[in-house]
Amino acid sequence: MSDDSMKELEEQLNAFKSDLEKNQNDDEKVASVLLKRAVIYEKLNKFDQARADIQTVLQRNPSNEAAKKQAQELYTRTSTAAAITATETSQSTKENNEADPLTARFQQYLQRISSNNLTEIRSFIQTNDFVDVLFACGTPEASTQAKATAYMILTKLFNPPPEIQKDYPIQQIIELCARYFSRSVDSGKNAEKLLAYRTLLAVFETSMTIGAAILSQEGTVEEMMDTIDFEIPEVQQAMADILAIASSDKSCQKVIVKHGSEWLANTASRAKDEKLKATARTTLTKLQAQQQYGQQDENNDGGDKTTDFLQEAMSKVNLDSTDLTDTLMAAIKSYKTQDDSVVLNAVEGLAYSTLQGSVKEAVANDPVLLKALVAVAINTAGANSNPLLFGIGTIFKNITTYKPVLDEQQKQIKRLREMANAKSKGKPVQPEQEDATEDDSAVDDRVRAAVDNGAALALLVLSKNTSDNLKAVAAQTYLNLVTPQTTRGKLLQQGIIKGLLPLAQQKKDAACYLVSAQALAKLAITSDPRIAFGVQTSHELVAPFLALCKDSTQLRQFEGLMSLTNLASVDDQIRQRIYIDGGMSAFENLQLSNNDMVQRAATEMICNMTFCDPVFETYSTSSNRLRLLMVLSDHEDPATRRASSGALAILANSKEACDRIIKVDKAYERITRLLSGDEEVDIQHRGIEVVRCVVGNEGKEAAEGFAKEQAHVRLAEIVMKCQVNVVRTAAMEVLKMFVANGVQIK
Repeated sequence: MSDDSMKELEEQLNAFKSDLEKNQNDDEKVASVLLKRAVIYEKLNKFDQARADIQTVLQRNPSNEAAKKQAQELYTRTSTAAAITATETSQSTKENNEADPLTARFQQYLQRISSNNLTEIRSFIQTNDFVDVLFACGTPEASTQAKATAYMILTKLFNPPPEIQKDYPIQQIIELCARYFSRSVDSGKNAEKLLAYRTLLAVFETSMTIGAAILSQEGTVEEMMDTIDFEIPEVQQAMADILAIASSDKSCQKVIVKHGSEWLANTASRAKDEKLKATARTTLTKLQAQQQYGQQDENNDGGDKTTDFLQEAMSKVNLDSTDLTDTLMAAIKSYKTQDDSVVLNAVEGLAYSTLQGSVKEAVANDPVLLKALVAVAINTAGANSNPLLFGIGTIFKNITTYKPVLDEQQKQIKRLREMANAKSKGKPVQPEQEDATEDDSAVDDRVRAAVDNGAALALLVLSKNTSDNLKAVAAQTYLNLVTPQTTRGKLLQQGIIKGLLPLAQQKKDAACYLVSAQALAKLAITSDPRIAFGVQTSHELVAPFLALCKDSTQLRQFEGLMSLTNLASVDDQIRQRIYIDGGMSAFENLQLSNNDMVQRAATEMICNMTFCDPVFETYSTSSNRLRLLMVLSDHEDPATRRASSGALAILANSKEACDRIIKVDKAYERITRLLSGDEEVDIQHRGIEVVRCVVGNEGKEAAEGFAKEQAHVRLAEIVMKCQVNVVRTAAMEVLKMFVANGVQIK
C-alpha cells in the first residue's frame, strides 16, 4: 500500500473518531460508523481493532439485521486473516529470534529465573546479563520484543512469590541497580545519563518499592535538581518522568518536595516545552494531593517544615492548585491537538486532583471535559494504554464515590482515633468539618452528570480490558453510578449490562466479582427482570446474587436477597435454578440474622421459594422449619409477619404441613393473632387462608382449637368491618367451615 493510501485511510479513521464523539448516545449511528471503521482497520491489517469494533456493533445494534449480517461477514474475514497472520507469526518465530539475537538471549534468561531457584537468581543478578536486561528497558534501539521480554524479567526478579521472600536477595538487587544507575549518571555523558534515567523509570514501572529505594538514597534527588537546568532537553524530560512516577511513593515525596519544589513550580509555570510543563504540573498535583490527604503526616511531627516548601515555591511564581487543575482540564479537552504523553500526564494529574471536593465539582460541571474523557477512553479501546484508561476510570470513580456509611462501632472507633490524635498533639478535640461537596445530594448530582455525558461507555472499555486493576475501577464506578435510583433506567438504556455482567462472572477476582454483583443487584431490585435482563441473563445472575447473600456485609446480604426475590418472581425456572445452586441454605442462615431488614428479606425470599416444588416438599415435612415460620409470623415487623404468614398459607395446602403446624407450641394462638382487627388486611387474608387449610385438613379438632382462641369471633369481625370484598368473602367461607365442624357462631 502506498504512503498516500495509508495517509488517506488514517485521515478517515480520524474522521470516524469525530463522528463517534458526536453520536456516542445513538446506538444505530455508532454501529454504522464502527462498521465503516472496521473496514478501514481490515485494510490496514489491524484485525484485532476491526473485530473489536464489530463486536461493539453487534452489542450496540443487535436488532439491525443488515448491520448484523455485514458485521458477521466482516468478522469472519478478519478472524480468518488474523488466524493466517498468527500462523505466519508462529512459523517465523525462529527466524525472528535469529534476526534478533537479543530477544532470543533474554528469553533464555527468563526461562532461567522462572523456576524461582534462589541459587540461580543470585548467580544471574551478578552477571553482565542482568546489566544488559536492565539497560535494554531504557534503550530505544532495543526491539519491541526484546524490551518486552526485559520488562518481564525485571517484573519476575523484583516481585518474588511469598514462598521464597524470606531468603530472597532483594537488598542485593537494590544495591546492584543503584550502583549501575549512579555509575551511568556520574559518567557525565548525555547518552549514559539518558539511559540511566530511562532505565530507572522502567524499574519504577516494574517495582515501585525498588525504584523508590534507589531514588531515596541520600543525595540522589538533590544532585538531580542541582544539574537538571543544565541538561539537554531529552535528559530533562527523563528526569521529570522520574519525579512524576516517584511522587506516587510515600518514601520519595518528602525528598522531592524538599529539593524539587522550586524547579517543578518554575517549570510548570514557565517552561516552553509543553510536554515538560505537563509533566511538572502532574507531579505538583500528585504531591499536593498526597499532602492534603495525610499521606505525609510524619513530615508534620517534630517541627519538620518540608511540607511548606511546595506551597512557597508555587507562591513565588503565582501558581496555585486551581491553575494546575485548569491546565490539566484544558489539555484533556483539547486532546485532539495534544501529544499523547501530554494527555496521559493531564489525566493522571486530574485523577489525583479529583480527591478534592472542589475539583470533583469542577469536573462534574464541565460536560465538555466529561465527554472528552469518554471519547479518549473509546479511542483508546484495543490499544495498550492501560495507564490512560486507569486514570480516566479513577476520575469517574472519584467524582461519583459516596461517603462510607459507618455503623455505631466504626463511629466510636473514629471518635477514639480523633481523641488520640488530638491528645498526642496537645490540642483540644475539634469536630470534623463537614464538606458539602461530599454530601449524598452533591454526589447524586455528580453521578447524574457523569451518566448524562456517557461515563458508562468509558467504563465499558475498562470492563473489557484484561487488567484486573481496570476491571476493579470499572466495577466500583458502576456501583457508584447505579446507587441513585433515578439513574438506573438511563443506564439500562445505555447498555450497562454489557459491561457489568462479565465483571460479575469474574469469580477469580472476589472484589471485582462482588462489587459488580452488587451493582447488578441494585438494578434488579428496582427493575422488571424480564425487561432489564431477559430470561438468559436472569439465569446467569443467580450465582453472583447468591454470592452476595453469602458475603459477611449485611448490605450485600440484603441487596442479594431483594434482587433474588425479584428474579424468582419471574418464573419457576429461576426458582429451580436458585434451589439447584444451593440458595435455600443461605436464606435459612440469614433468617437468623440480627439485622431485622436482612431477616425480613430472607423470609420474603423463602416465601417466594415455596412455589418451587422441592422447597414446598421440604418445608411441608419439616417441623423445625414450620416452627420458625410460626415464630416469625408473630414478629414485631409487619413485613416479616406478612412474608412468614404468606409462606404458611402456601404450605398449609399440604396435609402433612398442617399435621405439623398444629403441633407447634401455641399454634392456634399464633395463627389467630393474624386475624386481629389491628392487623393489616393482607396479613389478615393470609391468616384466613392458614385457618381454612388447617381446618379443612384437620377437621373438628382444629376448629375447636381455633374456637378456644376466639378465631371465629375475629373472623366475624372481619366480615362486618373489612372493606376488601375478597378478604370478607374468604372470612365468611371459613366461618361456614367452623359451623360445619360444630362451632356455634353468635
